[in-house]
Amino acid sequence: MNKYRENTTWDSVHWGTHCVDCYPGGCPMRVYVKDGVIVREEPSGTLPVIDPAVPDFNPMGCMQGTSWSQSLHGPDRAQFPLKRAGKRGEGKWDRISWDQALREISDILVDAIEEHGPRSIIREGTPEAVVGGPTGRFFGLIGGQAMDLNAVIGDFNSGVYATFGKSHVEGSADDWFHSELLVIWNSNPVYTRIPFYHFFSEARYNGAEIINVSPDVNPSHTHADYQVNLEGASDAAFGLSLVQVMFAEDIAHWDFMREQTDMPLLVRRDNRKFLRQPDIEGLGREDQLYHWHPEKGLVLANRETLKLDGARVALEGEFDVRLHDGRTVTVEPVCAVLRRKLDEHYTPEKQQSITGVHPDVIRLVARKIATRRTNIFLGMNACKMYHGDLIERTMSLVLAASGNWGKKGTGLRTWASGLHDGAQIAMNKRGPGAEASEAVIAGRDNAIAMVKKMDSSLVNDELAMYEMVKGRRGLLGMMDERTGDDVPAEANTPPVFWWYNQMDFRERWNNPDWSDRSMARTFDEYMNAAIEAGWWDGLDHPRKDAEPQVYIECGGNTFRRTRGGKKSMAGLWSRLRAVIAIDFKFNATVQNADYFLPAAQHYEKVAFSIPGPFVANLTLADKIVEPAGEARSEWDIFLAILGAVAERAKERGLEAFTAPDGSITRYDRLVAGYTMGGYYKDEETVADEQIRDSALAGTLPEGATLAKLRETGFMRFTSMGMSPYMLGQATELKPDNVITPFTKHIELGEPFPTYCRRAQFYIDHEWFLEGDEQLPTYKPNPTMGGDYPLGMSSGHNRWSVHSMNHFNRLVLGTHRGSPSVMVNPDDAEARGVKDDDLVRIFNDLSEFHARVKVAPNVKPGQIVSYNGWEPMQYRNWSGANEIEPGMVKWLGFSGGYGHIKYNMLNWQPVPADRWVRCDFEVASE
Repeated sequence: MNKYRENTTWDSVHWGTHCVDCYPGGCPMRVYVKDGVIVREEPSGTLPVIDPAVPDFNPMGCMQGTSWSQSLHGPDRAQFPLKRAGKRGEGKWDRISWDQALREISDILVDAIEEHGPRSIIREGTPEAVVGGPTGRFFGLIGGQAMDLNAVIGDFNSGVYATFGKSHVEGSADDWFHSELLVIWNSNPVYTRIPFYHFFSEARYNGAEIINVSPDVNPSHTHADYQVNLEGASDAAFGLSLVQVMFAEDIAHWDFMREQTDMPLLVRRDNRKFLRQPDIEGLGREDQLYHWHPEKGLVLANRETLKLDGARVALEGEFDVRLHDGRTVTVEPVCAVLRRKLDEHYTPEKQQSITGVHPDVIRLVARKIATRRTNIFLGMNACKMYHGDLIERTMSLVLAASGNWGKKGTGLRTWASGLHDGAQIAMNKRGPGAEASEAVIAGRDNAIAMVKKMDSSLVNDELAMYEMVKGRRGLLGMMDERTGDDVPAEANTPPVFWWYNQMDFRERWNNPDWSDRSMARTFDEYMNAAIEAGWWDGLDHPRKDAEPQVYIECGGNTFRRTRGGKKSMAGLWSRLRAVIAIDFKFNATVQNADYFLPAAQHYEKVAFSIPGPFVANLTLADKIVEPAGEARSEWDIFLAILGAVAERAKERGLEAFTAPDGSITRYDRLVAGYTMGGYYKDEETVADEQIRDSALAGTLPEGATLAKLRETGFMRFTSMGMSPYMLGQATELKPDNVITPFTKHIELGEPFPTYCRRAQFYIDHEWFLEGDEQLPTYKPNPTMGGDYPLGMSSGHNRWSVHSMNHFNRLVLGTHRGSPSVMVNPDDAEARGVKDDDLVRIFNDLSEFHARVKVAPNVKPGQIVSYNGWEPMQYRNWSGANEIEPGMVKWLGFSGGYGHIKYNMLNWQPVPADRWVRCDFEVASE
């Protein structure tokens, strides 16, 4: 007993959390310190009751979080600056001082700026909240090139965006308790939502049912009432059949669709395009569309409100209308076009040959969804499939037909970061204090007001803000007459051009055998047409003739993440002058770098978890112990680099350089720009200023400071704020209620930020019509990687947040200790494979090796390789990403149409890595 007491004593206790992309994270932890060392951590269990009728969030925690301190001194932790001593990837390093590292790196950066321009310094985006601020600030000052993180990590929900004009849709987890039916579809929350899964169980106690839809019988089936097994990537056919049943049995929510969606908008039979105001009047808005009123006939569809005030505009029928040139054409509502498609292709009987689902199951599920408050738990799997946009558009259509968004317990969820408005205000103001913050807020408000004046149909802040974030592709583009090569490269660009021009993807993407067989043109023809149309002006960078010089990886792991792995990276890596890796641990990218700078771990610096409506708290990750060895916080590292750059430039007689926008940047002002004239001396000062600015902006309680946050460990936000993705929730944050997205669309009739101002299922963009994707439809998955009998699926594993915890000794003891894949017993037997055999998984691109788990829950023809193992844990340092071709769908290049335009984190081509074709065989030990 005495020994037990000795092991459970401590000198001090602190607040902590983990700022990793387990999204949203933010579990408040109590962290215990003895003799200057963290000895344990545990969930605080101190989260308050929000609504007495709804369970609270407690305890919030998971296995990784309660053993996080094991990683502070784990086998992959590196504590000192290092310089490569051998070839890249050879694993030979020399320990060097910070002074040497900073001097050599600063010379490399100055050379790159002077000889090739600031854009030759490159980084990919990262969702790690703790590093995004300082990294982005550094790159903004030097004029470097960043890649859009949502495409880098593959988490762009393109089908959700195409439907609603916004992809970041997220309510609070406790809203699940209000659901009457939870549909887990292409997700696995038993693994991926451990801190919040209790809301599923509590909803069941409240009378809800759970339906789990997946190819394999995944772990989330354990608490489901119904398990529906689909053929891989056939989800769109399944969903469309659900809608067909709702229509055929007249259980669809017709009035909901009339107001909320484009179902009553009129489409011309002669050209399959919307009937537009210029068609009728000769002049007017291209995006002004029409309804058919039962008494008035042809009427303009109101772009300023969704409310119809009881008018039952037509959802069926054909109508003749006279065009301005005297011709007569026949029009019909979108709903009629959709019904005809569903009846022709997607009855329960017709879908069975595609999905393998019995028609009786289709009818059972459709009737349940149509009669209950339904929440589709979407996750991040569909968006990583080649036709994931069609799957997500179909899921959204299921919700529309059943009247399931904007009410408690309904809708779907993707991801959304925001609420902490002070984080942006503090980084954009010109001086410390409230007066400078108010100037930023006033500037934002004036910009919104200006955009509203430019278009009177922008009737609320959400519509105006979404128009602003489109930049030159929105209304603001009217102020800039430059086109094509005259448009300078933007600082943040879609990585598709980086992959195409600088890496080994062009040949793959043009391989017709690996692509969508319904493409009417080649991949290059589509991409070139999009560029020539000006849809990607300023974004089609870096180009082929660009010469990237320095790659900085901070908070990411590109060798693990990049589709195609080492083969994709080889050409680029051979041309880079220097690779600088900043991390708290050794990973595959660090092993292929030239310099390693050790970063402070969580618990060794002040930071916050990813804020957003899922939990709606600002949770503190405090500095509890000093950084190990010579590690520094990312804020301090970039500050030191800028100081060294300024010093070396002065020694070399250099005063300034030309920024990409043509302005002049002085080397001796870089540090002042980074620190706001010396005020932001460390991350603690930054954190305090951000909290104060959020309080000023009204998203945190009045008087909030870092000191007050340290008393409680977390604070509940007080309003949604004004960031784009929080405005996009179209809801209010109340102190005693759950957060439900889209309530303003339902209750107030506020329009959606789409081309037609409604949830849009019919997209008459010329490319969508050409590909027969103007409506949600089913298309078979391409044979990405070659014609092989198995499809490889994936998902987040139970044991690690991406690859961060895979060298944690405690976590390693909870599984087999090495990467594994799961296969069906029949597939294993056919190849002479037994459980725990080492197998070679291969396709036409490459191969990787892993231990096999023979598991009857895996569907025949499927191989499951959970995401996140560190490549160094595989033979030859080759992980599952080696066989992923990273195909991107050509339709992602479309643009020039309402909301189908790039804006940061949104519309753009993204790589597919689910259902890659492959096979496996026994490998030699």
